[in-house]
Amino acid sequence: MLECFKNMAESVKGFFKRDWTLSEKILVVLCCVMFGVIKGFLMSPIKRGISCGNNNGNVYNQLEDEGWIDDED
Repeated sequence: MLECFKNMAESVKGFFKRDWTLSEKILVVLCCVMFGVIKGFLMSPIKRGISCGNNNGNVYNQLEDEGWIDDED
């Protein structure tokens, strides 16, 4: 089992010591960024659902006047 870890450590060292082309560097960086974005979406808590916008639109109160607690007439 220790031999397996030694072989894996040597292969990882060889992977990082090799020469990288520009396209390989860009691909690795983009893969890491996309992995982080996907991981963030999956691990983030969704508290009130997902909505786009600020909910500050043209809305009106749909309750009748009798439904207000403040009115004591």
